[in-house]
Parts: sequence; structure tokens; C-alpha cells
Amino acid sequence: MQKSEVALMFSDIRGYSRLLELDEQDAIGLLALHDKISQEVINEYNGRLVKRNDDSVLASFVSANDAYLCALDFLERLKSFNENKDKPRRLIVSIGLHKGIVETRNDAIFGEQVNIVARLQALAEPGSVCMSDTIYGAISRMIDIKAIEYRDVELENLPGSHNVYKTLSIYREEFKTVRPILHEKSDFRYRIREIEHIRGNGGSFFITAFSSFAIISLFILLAGWFHSRQSGIEYTGLVKSWFNSPALYAALIPASVFLSALYARRKMRAVFDDIRDVDRILSYIMSQLGYKHPVHSKGYMLFKPQGANFFILGMRKFRARVDGNTIVLQGPYLYMSKLIKMLKYYEQTGKTDKF
Repeated sequence: MQKSEVALMFSDIRGYSRLLELDEQDAIGLLALHDKISQEVINEYNGRLVKRNDDSVLASFVSANDAYLCALDFLERLKSFNENKDKPRRLIVSIGLHKGIVETRNDAIFGEQVNIVARLQALAEPGSVCMSDTIYGAISRMIDIKAIEYRDVELENLPGSHNVYKTLSIYREEFKTVRPILHEKSDFRYRIREIEHIRGNGGSFFITAFSSFAIISLFILLAGWFHSRQSGIEYTGLVKSWFNSPALYAALIPASVFLSALYARRKMRAVFDDIRDVDRILSYIMSQLGYKHPVHSKGYMLFKPQGANFFILGMRKFRARVDGNTIVLQGPYLYMSKLIKMLKYYEQTGKTDKF
């Protein structure tokens, strides 16, 4: 028995049992086509077909990048096949990817890694890929991957917790990304060494406030023009009367400041004493602030506000880069200030109830 480190891809046709019930002959024909496409794409990416089990496929690759690119290409080829097909006759798969040391005997693969990749596949939505952190780390050094990170995930019948990354389904209008069962950790202990405010990429707070003031004033001028057309009042006199009113400035100035707080961007660097859990601390605090789990792209963690917070509170995106024990974070002025307060408060109390 030989041991080696390989990248594993496990795919499964979603809804195949239902397809068999509807039309067995049609289902068998679709399975044969699926097998042909999967064999072709695995060969093209230097993979080896290890095993077929009805509607599932297990393949191994020497290169983690090849495994990932093969998975994406497989999904796209099936999507092309599915165009203009009735839903019952579509071939839709979900895919799991993992990397680890396996035992090989007579071309068969054995070991816990096979169980892990099968459990990852079960977490993937139809038309998407679910990856372990092991293979994600190997791939992301070479390829820009857009995936949602989930930490401390339970994998059925496997001990411990696991970090996984899920891509969005290529049928995203039909299948939404579902958050797996997590062991939520909220008892972080950390100490902030320093917090430094640095110049952001966007305009300063005052420039944004001035721009907001000018834009609102322009809308007021336009409103005055329409009102004068409707009422017959002389436009110049109407506008002068408005801008001579203290009440207008009492509303205009606070509105400009508020818009600046929402749209002006601020940049911050936070340095922690300990390197451990820095990204997890940030993810947890951001979730308490009202943001989704981060999407990893081009070396950054991108935090998007939950839908209700975006529309009701006007929350904007945050972008973060974690480098050892340091976080460099860029986001809207208003919520950056709140985030800093939350980090300091949680450091002292271990709670976020104040917010």
C-alpha cells in the first residue's frame, strides 16, 4: 500500500433518484452522458478517475490547481448542456474538493480524506464547489478564488470542526448559498497593541461633506425651479427666500454630515499581541455589527452588509487584509468608528451587548 498526497474531487448528480423515478431509461441515458463528460474533463486536467458509484465520481489530481479548474470546467460544461432543457432532464452536480495524504492499493484510494471530500460535496449547493481549507490554501496562492468562508463547520460523522470555502452556485438565481451548521465561537480573548488611523483611498470626511452639501443644494435649486413653474412664483425670489431661511441650513448641514459619515471612507490598522484567531476575531465582530461572512478575493476579506442593513441603515462594504497579527481595514467612516469601539469593548468585557 502506497501513501501519497493528492487533491481529491468528489461530485454527485443532484436529484438523480427523482429522475430515475420519472423515467428510468432517460435517466440512464443522462448518466451515460454525464460519465462521458466527467471522464473527458478529468483527463484534460491531468486527473485520474478513481471510482464511479452510480451518479457520483471520485477523481484524484497531483495538482490542487488542476482539481479546482477541472471542477469549474465540469460545472460549466454541464451548464451548457442544460441550456433549454426541462428541469427534470438537467444534469446538475455539486462538487467537493480536498487535499491530503491517502493510501493507494490496486488503483483504489483509502483513508479519511475520502470521507472528508464526500462530506464537503454534501455541503455544496447544486452547481457549486465546497473546499476544505487545506486545498483552498494551496489553490489561492496561485488562483484568485471568490468563495465564502465558513469556520468551525460540522462534517457529518467526522470528529472536530472544519473550515470550509463555498463558491456561489452557477445557478445562483435558483440555488442560494446556505450556511452550514457551525460551532459558533464567541469567547475570543485578545489584546490590542495599537490602533492607527491611516489615510484612506476615498475622499476625506470634509470633502465628502462639502460634496454632499453641494449636491443637496443643487436638488433644492431644481425643486425651486419646478415649484416656480407650477405656481408662477418668480424663481430668483423663491430661491433667495429659501436660502435666507435658517431652517434650511438647520436641515442641510446635518444631512451633509450624515451622508459624509456614510460615504466617506476611512482606513485603520489594528495590531494585536497574539497572531492566533485574528481573522476569526474580525469575522465575529463584523457579524455582530451586521455584516455577512466574508468573501475572499485577491488576498482580501470582503465584508458585505446584510440586506436589511444595506437598505435601512445605508451600510457599505468593508475590505480587510490580515497580515499575521495585523489587520488593515477600510470602510465607511461611521461604521469604522463603531467597529473600533466594538473591538475595544469586546477586548475589555468579552461582550457585544452594548451595541
